[in-house]
Amino acid sequence: MICEKYLHLQADGGQAVLATVVDAKGSSYRLPGARMLIDESGRSIGTVSGGCLEADVLEHAKKVLQTGRPTVITYDTTQNDDSVFGLGMGCRGVIRVLLEPAQNNQSLEFLRNCIEQRIIGAMAILIDAPEDFPNAVGTKIFARSNGNGKPTLEANNFLADGLLPRVSVDLRGALTEQSSRARIYETDNGVFEFFLETVAPPVSLLLFGAGYDALPLVGFAGNLGWRVSVVDHRAGWATAERFPEADQVIVSRVGDLPETLFGDKNSVAVLMTHNYEHDREILPRLLNSSVRYIGVLGPKKRTERLLADIGGNFSESQLAKLYAPVGLDIGAEAPEQIALAITAEIQGVLENRPGGFLRERSGGIH
Repeated sequence: MICEKYLHLQADGGQAVLATVVDAKGSSYRLPGARMLIDESGRSIGTVSGGCLEADVLEHAKKVLQTGRPTVITYDTTQNDDSVFGLGMGCRGVIRVLLEPAQNNQSLEFLRNCIEQRIIGAMAILIDAPEDFPNAVGTKIFARSNGNGKPTLEANNFLADGLLPRVSVDLRGALTEQSSRARIYETDNGVFEFFLETVAPPVSLLLFGAGYDALPLVGFAGNLGWRVSVVDHRAGWATAERFPEADQVIVSRVGDLPETLFGDKNSVAVLMTHNYEHDREILPRLLNSSVRYIGVLGPKKRTERLLADIGGNFSESQLAKLYAPVGLDIGAEAPEQIALAITAEIQGVLENRPGGFLRERSGGIH
């Protein structure tokens, strides 16, 4: 949504400020990489906290609109929980937020390109520099995967001597680590600090089946910002009018689907065709694809029978991404409840979390 708003602002010539959480220590509602876009009227999209910091961020955004200079704001709630920023939070931590003009913003352009091209990227943003470099904050370096294992780099024309190679090494590592963190670099010119962030395209959901129970699942996925493709051979069921929140609706039999549909490494799939023969045709293509998760609606014995009928020697890693019956065990019965159980299970699998109760988790919740 932020990227969409950014495009509208660019087209209309409007002004805005981009706020990004670049560091969080201790308790925090949002993790590094959380963003908020604030236009010149004070309207915003996104959040950088649970609602306790936004009002102050809006005030600082006004100054950035006036000066046009990026700045980093620090919120420290570790000393006094009754402070203006700690009151009502119930948590203690240090949060740093980068504010920068949104016009022709390289970060937003990079995010948009990664989303549209569905590639993994990484960027480094300078968030602290010695006094000798007063206009350095906001300097950016970008890296993107290009499919052959050799990421490409793009950098601004300013960087202290010897700093670019060091940051570039860490940036390439971020492409595989897929994490966001601040990192300090000591140089002969002083200490520089960068925020390193991995940028991954939104999850792509391949939903096979355009029945009534598919409607709420598309709605949940759309609200999460996932890219949704609905596939069904019935032209009367698979329509854009029935699935307005889907990114694409494909009317096709499984055998006619292109291999490119199954080649996205950041994709998941759910089978809810309610047709045994169709599932038997879809499942082997999914097991042999690069999708990260495969959910199959129906009893466990039905899926066991599917695998037996399909035959073939599927590896443990291929079968490990198969979840049948699909969804978390939350007592779901109605289509909306089942969609909730499926969406939550996918989220847990992607984040390598078991989907249990947070009250039983030791340590932090992030």
